Amino acid sequence: MVRPAKHFTPQKGWMNDPNGPVFFRGRYHLFFQHDPDSLIWDRMHWGHAVSDDLLHWEHLPIALFPDEMGDIYSGSAVVDLDNVSGLGSREAPALLLYYTSHHMETKREQQCLAYSRDGVTFAKYVGNPIIQGKEHTPSRDPHVFRNPVLGGFSMCFTTEKTIEFYHSEDLVTWKKTGALVLPDYALAGMIECPCMFPCKVEEVSEEREEAYGDTGIPCCEEESRYVLMMSMDIPEEEFSKLPQGCAPHRRLMQYLVGDFDGEVFRPLHDIRRPRLVDYGPDFYAGTIFSNLQEPVLIAWLGDFAGERKVNMEEDGYCGILSFPRKLSLLRKDGVYLLKQCFFCGKSTHVMPDEGCDSADPGDHLAETGRLLDVCVEEEISEDGLISRTSFFTP
Repeated sequence: MVRPAKHFTPQKGWMNDPNGPVFFRGRYHLFFQHDPDSLIWDRMHWGHAVSDDLLHWEHLPIALFPDEMGDIYSGSAVVDLDNVSGLGSREAPALLLYYTSHHMETKREQQCLAYSRDGVTFAKYVGNPIIQGKEHTPSRDPHVFRNPVLGGFSMCFTTEKTIEFYHSEDLVTWKKTGALVLPDYALAGMIECPCMFPCKVEEVSEEREEAYGDTGIPCCEEESRYVLMMSMDIPEEEFSKLPQGCAPHRRLMQYLVGDFDGEVFRPLHDIRRPRLVDYGPDFYAGTIFSNLQEPVLIAWLGDFAGERKVNMEEDGYCGILSFPRKLSLLRKDGVYLLKQCFFCGKSTHVMPDEGCDSADPGDHLAETGRLLDVCVEEEISEDGLISRTSFFTP
């Protein structure tokens, strides 16, 4: 069996979207779309794992199983710190999971709730669905977050071409507050897995840029904007709108920058082209960890070209997740771009000899370790040539 050494994979069977990543009672919890009995997408459950450092994972029993309402599609998690739902207590807050039930025959999609008092065993809310759906009408992937304007919480989920917003005071009863139609400059297509969060703004000043180059070194972090990420299945006619340097592919993640008025997201119009979270062909269904002080993103490395399916029967599993990435916004000349840095809870590196700035072929730099960190610096000359320097750290 071949597995990545650090990327998260399921013990067996199929995995796709990460669901409801959350920091709960001192550990990182990760849920994911999962079929333990198949190597292809089929009956969706929520798998479950926990970690202390976001690199080493312990698999736990499956959190949510399909039921009479349907399969368990993607969603999010919230720690009910004030026990507004009444499903836990202030002393022992409950972990709430929001998901879409998808009925295969009627194609009805409805938003549902499950909860846990110990973070391991989960019960489905007896009043499900908390938001009803219609037959043959897509409405899925609820993302729940705090509402700083109205108080309480907001939820957003997709209806294929739009994103709907709801508000709740108790995390159980929800009222619609608005809907977002994507701006003209955004990529059009089927929308999945919306994820909205406030993000610190780092202003890039001319003085800093001259001193450090255009590396995103901030001069202030005094404000924030909201980021709305979404995964897209775009038609081929949208390929012409893809940013330069992005290979044409149908399934990708884009994001909007804007403000949240408590009812609906309001996108800025600072640019006239789509913003992509990642330019690669296999980065999809990304979402952030709940209950952290700053946004940390994790996504499914989708393998839409099928390159990794060759050995999946021998390996016994299919599916890989990305490394976590800490997010912030860079602003230069009024334009906002998403900055992403590798993030882990604890350092697990084996460092080379101190003060070793260079090495010759054959030099032995570390006593242990088989993995490498690769730091790449690039400079673009006036004629467009790229010079590259790579640093390898065991």
